[in-house]
Parts: sequence; C-alpha cells; structure tokens
Amino acid sequence: MQHTKNHTPTRLASRLLISIALAGALVVALVAIASWQPPDPPASTSHFVELSPGNQTDSTRRTVVIAPGADLPNLSGADKLLMTSLVDGQLPSQAMQAVVRTDSNCQPDQHGVSHCLNELAVGAATVVVRHHHKMSEVPCLTPGETVTIVSLEQYKRL
Repeated sequence: MQHTKNHTPTRLASRLLISIALAGALVVALVAIASWQPPDPPASTSHFVELSPGNQTDSTRRTVVIAPGADLPNLSGADKLLMTSLVDGQLPSQAMQAVVRTDSNCQPDQHGVSHCLNELAVGAATVVVRHHHKMSEVPCLTPGETVTIVSLEQYKRL
C-alpha cells in the first residue's frame, strides 16, 4: 500500500477558502483600527454663568456658603451651593447677598479641583473668598453675578 499525500482538490479548496477568510478578517480588523477615533470627552461646564436680567432672580441665584478658614464640609455642587472659605475681610453679620467683583487663580490642582480667589462686595464691605469646585462641573463665580450668601453655621442648619 502506497502512502500518498492528501492533496485532493477538495482539501486544497478548503485550505484556500480558510486562507481567504483569514485574510479578509485581517483586512477588516486593520480598517477598523485605522478608522477608530477616541470618544468625545464629556461636555464641560462654562467657566462663568451667563449673566442676563432674566437669570438674576431669587429662584435662580446661586448660594455661596462662606466658612471661616478651610473648614468646608465638601466641594461646590451643581445644586447651586457654592463652597468657599473666607480668606480676607469680615463678613457683616446680617449680610444676605453679595456681588462678585473678581475671579482669579482658577488653575485646577492634581485632583481637578480649582480653588479660585474671589472678591465679593457685601454692602459697603469687601471680602475675599476661595471657591473650591471642579470647573468641569460647576462654573466659577462670575464677576457681576449677584449671589445669596450664608455662613457655615447657617448652612449646617439647612
């Protein structure tokens, strides 16, 4: 009995079809890799809020919590509560609102949190606060913006 190589036409055709299928799959994979683009980053929040007569109402006004020193319970959130620490000046005891004068030093730290410096006009007084927030989630205090202010003690009672 002679041992012959198994190269029948059917066997060769099967190998050829497998090779063509593998080459096709490789081409599809290379095209997919070449055309892949990273997903768009999530939409970020504007640096400032838009100031217009219609959005400076009591119901839409943001609230600034002013804590003495750095004694803050958390960061500013999208719930209109902005967490700040008093840096300079004395907050008048009966103050209820302020106008933002400045916004500076907004570079985020290694955790993506900005610690912006803001001057606030509180009646005839001026105070400087540091606003702790992620700019990708919460806009900075906007010069010209009128805000409601509460002390840390008032905030703890809310």
